[in-house]
Amino acid sequence: MAFYKSNLRGQFRLFNCGLLTTLSFILAIVILPSSAFSAGSAEAEASEDDAYYGNYQVDGHLMGIDRFVMDNGEKAMLISDYASGVVRRLFPVNETEFVMGPGFNTQNPAELTVGLIKNKQGVTTGLRLRRADGTESLATRVQLRKEQVFFQQADAKLSGTLILPPSKGRKPAIILLHGSGPLTRNSFGPYPHFFSSLGLAVLIFDKRGTGESTGLRIDASTGTAMKSSYYPDDLANDVLAALNFLQQHKDIDPERIGLWGSSEGGMLATYVASKSKDVAFAINSSGFMEPLWETLQYQVEPVLRDVKEPKEVIQRQLSFVELWLQVAKTGKGWEQFKQQEAELIKTDGFSFFQSRGEYKSLEEIRWDWNHVLTFNPQHALGKVTCPVLGLFGELDSVTPAFRTAENMRRVLTEAKHKDFTIKIFPGAGHSLSELPTKSRMAPGVFETLSSWITDRVYPDE
Repeated sequence: MAFYKSNLRGQFRLFNCGLLTTLSFILAIVILPSSAFSAGSAEAEASEDDAYYGNYQVDGHLMGIDRFVMDNGEKAMLISDYASGVVRRLFPVNETEFVMGPGFNTQNPAELTVGLIKNKQGVTTGLRLRRADGTESLATRVQLRKEQVFFQQADAKLSGTLILPPSKGRKPAIILLHGSGPLTRNSFGPYPHFFSSLGLAVLIFDKRGTGESTGLRIDASTGTAMKSSYYPDDLANDVLAALNFLQQHKDIDPERIGLWGSSEGGMLATYVASKSKDVAFAINSSGFMEPLWETLQYQVEPVLRDVKEPKEVIQRQLSFVELWLQVAKTGKGWEQFKQQEAELIKTDGFSFFQSRGEYKSLEEIRWDWNHVLTFNPQHALGKVTCPVLGLFGELDSVTPAFRTAENMRRVLTEAKHKDFTIKIFPGAGHSLSELPTKSRMAPGVFETLSSWITDRVYPDE
C-alpha cells in the first residue's frame, strides 16, 4: 500500500506500488476501467510482446525490456539491468530506436541509446546499445514463450500471461502478487522478466475486477462494500486458483511453485502459503505484518511529510485518523466524526481516511472495521512452513519496515520456522528503490532475490 497526491491539492487516493511506487520505478496504480477488454486486445498485446519485450544477454549478464503502464494510462517501456540494478524508462526516438536518461522518468541527456536489431522477417533478435561515451555493446535476445491464460475462482474469471523460459522439461514457477489497487499484469515493473531470467516460469494476471479479469475486488484501497466477504479471502483464493492452474500445466513442476508479492501482495504471499503446503516458497517485499489499521495509521505522518504538507495539517490529520479508528472500533462518536470530517475538508481540503471512500453511515464504518481493518496477517504467518524471504526498505513511508521485520522474525522464531531470511536495505523506499536518486534498485535487491531463490529452487545445481 501507498499513497500518492494528485494534481488537485488534498485529493489523496490509496494505491500500492505493488511494487514500485513513485520512487525509482514509479509503479503507480493504473486507474483503468473495471470492464473487461475485448479478446482482440489480448491478441494485440501478445504480438506486441513478441516485438521486443523480454530478456537479452549482454556483456556476460542479462537485462530486460518490460511493458509498463503509467498511472495516467500511458504505455511505457522499462529497461532493467539485473547486474547494476538500474531500472528506467525508455523513450522512443523512432520505431526502432529508444533512449534512456539519467533518471527513471527523465529522457535527457541520454545516457543510453537502444536500437532494435531485426532479422529478415522483421523479428527483433537483439539490441544495439550505445552509451553516451560512444562505446557500444550488442545484446542477444533470449527466446521466451508466452501464453495468454484464464482460470476461474468463484465469481471471478482471471486473465493473465504465463512466461516460459527456453529450457526443456518441467520448470519451477513463481506467481507475482499485486499490491492494493486496480492493478493489471503490466504493473510489476522489471520483475516478470527478472524472475524469468532465473529460469522460472512466471505467471502474472490482472487483479480481480481489473483489466480482463472479472469479479469484485475488496482490498486495502477500496471503500465499503457491505458484503459478507472478509479481506483478504477473495484475493487469497484467487492465488490458490492460480497455483492449482500451474500445478496442472504440462510444463510446470508442481512441487516448485513459489509466490512473490510487493506491498499488500507481499503480505498475501505468506498468507496464502499458510493455507497451502503446495507453496514452495514465499517472498514478502514491503508487505505489512500487523493489523491493517495500524499500518494505515502509521502512513499518515510520513506520507503527508513526503508531499510537503505543513506540520499543523499533519497533526490535524493524525488526530482525525485516531477518531476514525475509535469510531470504527467502538461504534461511538459518529456525529463527532462527521462534524470533524467536514471541518477538516474545509480547512485542509481533504481528509486522509477518504482514500478508502467516504463513509455514509455508522454501519459502513463498522463493516469496514470488522471485515477489513482488523485483519492481522501474523496469525497466518505462524502456520507457514515453506521457506520465507522478507525484504524491506529502511526509508519506507508506507510500511513500517523495522517493526514489520521484527514482527516477522518474532512470529517465525516462535513458530520454530526452519528457513526464513529477513533483510532491510539501507536507503531504500517502499519499492526497494534507492533514495533519493530514484534511478535504480537499492544495492543488493536483485542479487539477494537471485541467490535466495536459486539456493531453494535449484539446491543440487
